Amino acid sequence: MSTTLYVRLPHRPHDQPQPWQFGALPFALVRTATVDAARRGPARMAPEVLREGHARIADLPAAERLVLILAASDVLLTTASVPPLPPARLKQALPNLIEDALATDAQPCHIGVGPALDGGVAARGPRGPRQRLLMVADRAWLRAVLDAFAEHRHRRRHVLAAQLCVPLAPLPEPPSEPSLAPADDAAAPEAPAEPPATLVVEAAAGAFEQSDELLDAAAGAASPVAQAPARQWQLTVRTGDYAGYGLLLGDDALAAWQALAPAGTWYADAGAAASAPVPELRQAARPGWSLWIEGAQECLREPALDLAQFEFAQSRSDRWHLVAWRVPLALLAGIVLVQILGMNIHWLLLRREQQRLETAQLQTLRTTFPQIQTVLDAPLQMRRQVEQLRTASGRSTPEDFLPLADRFGQAARRLPPDALQGLEYRGRMLVVTLKPGTDIAGLRSAARQAGLQMEEDKAGGAAGSTATSPGTPVTPGSRWTVRPGL
Repeated sequence: MSTTLYVRLPHRPHDQPQPWQFGALPFALVRTATVDAARRGPARMAPEVLREGHARIADLPAAERLVLILAASDVLLTTASVPPLPPARLKQALPNLIEDALATDAQPCHIGVGPALDGGVAARGPRGPRQRLLMVADRAWLRAVLDAFAEHRHRRRHVLAAQLCVPLAPLPEPPSEPSLAPADDAAAPEAPAEPPATLVVEAAAGAFEQSDELLDAAAGAASPVAQAPARQWQLTVRTGDYAGYGLLLGDDALAAWQALAPAGTWYADAGAAASAPVPELRQAARPGWSLWIEGAQECLREPALDLAQFEFAQSRSDRWHLVAWRVPLALLAGIVLVQILGMNIHWLLLRREQQRLETAQLQTLRTTFPQIQTVLDAPLQMRRQVEQLRTASGRSTPEDFLPLADRFGQAARRLPPDALQGLEYRGRMLVVTLKPGTDIAGLRSAARQAGLQMEEDKAGGAAGSTATSPGTPVTPGSRWTVRPGL
């Protein structure tokens, strides 16, 4: 199941300066079945209205899809022959195509390109111009509407014209009467019947929000004999599949327009049915949300009827609604920044400690052995100088044969007498050959406790030893190297 939020927008205020502030708007939160659920039966495809009423934009519930319905008086539907151009060039060419249909300048208008009306590929060829539906709205008003809903949580967004969101009444079936004309007489072709129009009359609601202080000040300044503002009625008319219009009329204009109204089905809200000067509205049906939802769903099946095109098209980032993630993203960016700064500060502290230790080692080496002129590796040079002094004084080093053999003898005192098959001293280490089957794990553990490092000599007799002649017998067994422990 998915949720869709339908919001009806008021007419654009012509007598109020920008920026426009929206008050409580009529909305309906609808739950619709997904494709898998819709296959189970037609009854599950019917939308279910979860919530409806009036609310400010900040208080509107979140939904997966947001459908904004512009007032019919703010959208002009017209047709024009549109050439096949890229989107950037088409946007520049559209004002020239509708300038004859507008009473004002076409540059401040946003023009949406609707579906083709010539029935498939035109006779001029697939690359020729096509007769298309054009939807014209005020760019500043549409920008203000979309900016006002920028903080709302939704994934997909659509902008539809109200005159296309009222369903058309079905065509009446022609009477089935037998033809009395002679068979040889050619019957004249009948013109296609036009569908009956759908007319909706509602009390016009403004979009500009006035505070209580302004209303109290205006009421205090008004004279007792001040007249109430004239009522306005919002008229939405759909006359065809891609035809319709909207009007804002007063009482006298609405009564006069009734004589020019097309035949069709009338809808009226409670206020229009009670006080509008049109007798047909007294028995008219009420335009509930079921009427607008049915028409809007038909428009959504045709993506070309969406007014959110060109610069108002929804991008991928808007579809994922990154604005709602700005607090977590800012927190994540702050954590990464703190982590990077912490790592760099810690590296600087370690670098400073390293430089301090290197300076102390160099100073110690120069103080102890002042004869050294060039220092490349202070610890290594210090170790070599100490070994030279120990050798000159006659003292043995841990890597000499006697200390190594003494420690290894302490570690191997538990071995059987025939376990040790060979003992060599090469490269400041002992090379021990052990009998196969000797407890190597116990010997390595004892050597480790004696301060020795015992490793297997994987290179065999070639590691650190002189080459043997082909006739020299090789002692079988495992070979191990013994060094002082680190």
